[in-house]
Amino acid sequence: MKRGPAEVLALLGWALSLALALVLLRPGLESGPSYSSDTAIPLLMARAARVDLFHAYYLGQDRFGAWPFLLARLVGGRNWSPDGLQTALIIVSWSAAFPLARLVRASGAAAGMLVAVPLALAGPAEVRTHVLDGAQPYGWQFAMLAWTWLGLRRLLEARSRPSRWGWGVAATVTAALACWVSTSSLPVLAVIWGVELPRAWLRGLEGWRPWGMAAVPITVGGVFERQLRRLYHRFANRTYGQEYRTSVGLDRGHLWDNAGRVLGSLWSGPLPLGGLLLVGFLLAGRWLVRHARRGRAAWAELPDPAWMAIACGISALGQLALLVTVAHVRNNDFAARYFALAHLLLLVGLGALLLHQLAAWLPPRVSRIAGALGVAAAGVALVWAWTHPSRPREDHARALEAARTLARVAPGTLLMGGYWDVFHLAALQPLEAQAMPLPDPRHYQRSPFNLVEVGRARALVWVRSDGDREPEEPQQRELHAVRFLRETEPLARVPGYTFWRYVRAPAAR
Repeated sequence: MKRGPAEVLALLGWALSLALALVLLRPGLESGPSYSSDTAIPLLMARAARVDLFHAYYLGQDRFGAWPFLLARLVGGRNWSPDGLQTALIIVSWSAAFPLARLVRASGAAAGMLVAVPLALAGPAEVRTHVLDGAQPYGWQFAMLAWTWLGLRRLLEARSRPSRWGWGVAATVTAALACWVSTSSLPVLAVIWGVELPRAWLRGLEGWRPWGMAAVPITVGGVFERQLRRLYHRFANRTYGQEYRTSVGLDRGHLWDNAGRVLGSLWSGPLPLGGLLLVGFLLAGRWLVRHARRGRAAWAELPDPAWMAIACGISALGQLALLVTVAHVRNNDFAARYFALAHLLLLVGLGALLLHQLAAWLPPRVSRIAGALGVAAAGVALVWAWTHPSRPREDHARALEAARTLARVAPGTLLMGGYWDVFHLAALQPLEAQAMPLPDPRHYQRSPFNLVEVGRARALVWVRSDGDREPEEPQQRELHAVRFLRETEPLARVPGYTFWRYVRAPAAR
């Protein structure tokens, strides 16, 4: 199919924005996301020698499905690097622009969406910091929600049996992946279903069967995730004595306080979420005053970007309602990352409306000139970023040196120490020399499968970072009922880290 100049420019802009993100948003760079033990967990999962049901979710928690890391392992083998997994996350996130563009194709805003979606992903720090963070599910989740949305739309519009089956299967697979990577996808999909049905009905859809067919992918996706999580809990409890269950019940007794915290958080940052909501409400109110009295005729003429804005706005409000009602959010002090998906959804919805208005106001020639200038600016930015690479963060450079040193002096060792050190360093090592990370028994245990190594080990390495609170390294440690004695001199010292070798104490006679 022949593409017009606007589409060609939009595709070029999308590709340049992707290349720019891959250059600038690498972990460990000053311009990229931070790299920590939390970020290292997905990398360790992709590189794991053995995979079982415990690896169906991010290690030690059931709110982040691990299919991206299992798929990475299946497609690319085990030898993944931090840059490689971040590249996969960015490419998958950027792919969401295509289904979202198709959803507004009839309005003339499709070409702009190919650029607007990358801007929404990488522009505001409130979104970029969390959505493009490998330790969070939001980038994978957003892409699967977008592809499921397109599948549901096409399923409702399908007129032949093969087409219905094809789009139905595709929507079911992506819905299952969306729900698996985060259970918060289910209410978003329910909203999309609830918005797509009246849109289709107002445009001539008849009968109840399409409504039921469109509900099947969402239902199957939700049931699949629920059953997988149940099996995960059973396996973890039987194998490690703990279910690793996230508290997602109604936060009784705290709802009023939670609502206050959430409302207060809406006005923080340079692009406050509350401001986006206010703009959305004002636009909706203006349209209702001018057109609501026309009834069904007005709703039937509503353009696709407006339907997208409605679905995104309601979904964002639903996500905020979850933050109020779920105890897990309060237990984590209403961290900014929990607002990222709502923020992104609102940006996409309002962006679609803005592009629709611009397409109606601006002559095609002006739009093409603006697009060409934007593409040229993106090309210049890419050349500049390529020729002036961002510097590594000092803490990341120190961690990389420490990881390589440990790989040289003690390859494959059992590595114990603080939570924020053991996973971080192990994931930065070459695969063939990667340590077996196990946090201090006082810290949260994400690798209980390495507990058995303590009983087998004749020696282990304890990492001590400059930020440790203990004034000095103890002469002996009792770790999971096994006593170890420290050697006199450190095994290795590098800036920021000291490695001590502990040997198993002789058995008492």
